[in-house]
Formats: sequence, C-alpha cells, structure tokens
Amino acid sequence: MTKQTTFLMLKPDAFRSNHQEDILKRLKGAHLVIESSKTVNVDLDVMKTLIEHYGEVIDKMDPAFNFPGKLFNSFYYYGPHTIMPMCVSYSGDEDIIEYTRKLVGATSPANAAEGTIRGDLSDDDYDKAGAQNRLVNNLIHASDSFESKERELTLWREYL
Repeated sequence: MTKQTTFLMLKPDAFRSNHQEDILKRLKGAHLVIESSKTVNVDLDVMKTLIEHYGEVIDKMDPAFNFPGKLFNSFYYYGPHTIMPMCVSYSGDEDIIEYTRKLVGATSPANAAEGTIRGDLSDDDYDKAGAQNRLVNNLIHASDSFESKERELTLWREYL
C-alpha cells in the first residue's frame, strides 16, 4: 500500500447548505487523510485561480454556455462564497483518483448514486442550474486524472 495524494475542493454550496462537516466526516470515514487544507473566501484573486483551475473545461465548452460567467455567479455572487481546497492522501489498494470519484459521485447530483456525497447531500441538476444562470451545485470537486491532480495541487499550493 503506497500513499497516494489527490486534490479535492469543497465548493460554496457545501458551506451554504452546511454540509461541509458531513463531507469531511465522510472523507475521513473512507480512510482519506486531509494532509492540508484552508478555508478561503472567494475574492477576485481566488476567482482568477478558479478560472485557471477550470481552464480545460472552459476551453471545451461552447462559448455561448458562458462557463466563466456561470462560475462567477456560482462561486462569487451567491453567498457565502467560501471554498476549501484540500490535498488528500490515501494508503489503500485502490487508485485514489477512482476511489475519490466513486465516493463523490456523478457530476450531476441527479445522476449520482445513493451513498455518494453528491447523491445523498445535493438535489441540484442541470435544469435548475441553467434556469438560474449558474453551474450545478455539486458540493465538491475531485481531480479526474493523475495529470489534473498534479496541475491542481500546483495551482492551489498557496492555499494548501
């Protein structure tokens, strides 16, 4: 069992819904160790980091979707606008990326399985989010690949 690390981030809706403690308990209950984290209020400097963080997603999206505008609405406009970037480790047999993504659940909470963080704690979906010109409230970000994890840990290092 080799110690592996990844990047996770609690999003503003985790704090708005007061689910941050429950999510942290679930992570610890799944034998994940929070190596470093910081609760951060989203200001314009943090917004710039978030834009860079989601750069690949922004590049893939149709410009008409206006991901940066929706990101601003989701992470900055609606209060509270608090996030918690985290470096998380795991010493189990599974690949940490796959393990944390299973624990977190599908990106759309409407499609997330029962027993996952998003499936149990969020009732949002793409239709609700679109009607309010924001991104879907899915509580937590989990790196989706080794490359993303490396990039995200480097990008957020000053907050970890």
